[in-house]
This record gives sequence, structure tokens and C-alpha cells, in this order.
Amino acid sequence: MLKEILLFLFLFVVIVIGGYFIHTEIIKSFSLDRNDKIIDLSYLFNGAFTIVFTVGTLLVRKRFKDLIGFIFMGGSLIKIGGFIAITKFNDIEINKNVFLDFFIAYLICLILEVYYFSRILKSIN
Repeated sequence: MLKEILLFLFLFVVIVIGGYFIHTEIIKSFSLDRNDKIIDLSYLFNGAFTIVFTVGTLLVRKRFKDLIGFIFMGGSLIKIGGFIAITKFNDIEINKNVFLDFFIAYLICLILEVYYFSRILKSIN
């Protein structure tokens, strides 16, 4: 199990950091006017939540094997709700212009979550 967790962490960190740098370089190269605070917060929050959530699920997968799908759906709901709450408490406005900056980080993390949760479900049966 430790090998699986370390592999997940390595791949996740490489992909998320790569996505962050590609995202920021595209914004710079096209001279787009974006709020760097939202981009940084989005990658940091989505990355940290995904790491904690996926590693936690890997650790308890055998105990809650019948509830893994519900755990995934609940975690996705908590992730979006948590991000909205953090932005509201810090007076960061999410509008149509900056939605994509949040959604790119969310999508990268979601794809990795779905991949690892599908591996978890396959390993349980």
C-alpha cells in the first residue's frame, strides 16, 4: 500500500505542478489579465484536498469498500463547497472571467482522482 501511495503522490505532484506552470505560461504569453491569487489558491486548494482525500481513501478502502463511490461523490461536493467558502471568506470574487482559472486546476485534480478511485474500485473486487 505504501508503494501505491508514493506512486500516487509522485505522479500527482508532477502533473499538478506541470499543469500550474503551463497554465501560468499560457496566461503570460497571451498577456491575459488574470488574478494570480485565484490561480495560486485554486491549485493549492485542489491539490491539497485531492492528496488528503485520495490518500485517506486508499488507507480505509478495505474497511469501507461498499461506500467508495459515495465517498468519492461526497468528497467532490465538499471540495467545491470548501473552495467557494474560502473565496467568500477572503473576499475573492469568482465571476465568468476567472472561472476557467479555477476550473482548470479542478479538472486536473478531478481526472487524477477518478483514475485512482477507479483503481481502488478494481482492487477491491
